[in-house]
Amino acid sequence: MKSKTPCFNCLIEQNNNVLHDKDYITLKDISDDIGLSYSIIADLSSGRKKNAKYNKFIYHPKITIRRIDKKD
Repeated sequence: MKSKTPCFNCLIEQNNNVLHDKDYITLKDISDDIGLSYSIIADLSSGRKKNAKYNKFIYHPKITIRRIDKKD
């Protein structure tokens, strides 16, 4: 059964301007909403190394996906 509590936050910034800041229940929800593949979203959320050639692009936004701490 799918949780109804947001578990992830997706923050997209460019040049220190927040373009997107929203909570999501699943990584798939993030993928569907921002239009990136699930595998890219999973890589970003796990902190896997990013491809250096994209980081050199001047308009590359910074995408941060973090797990939201559950409150007991």
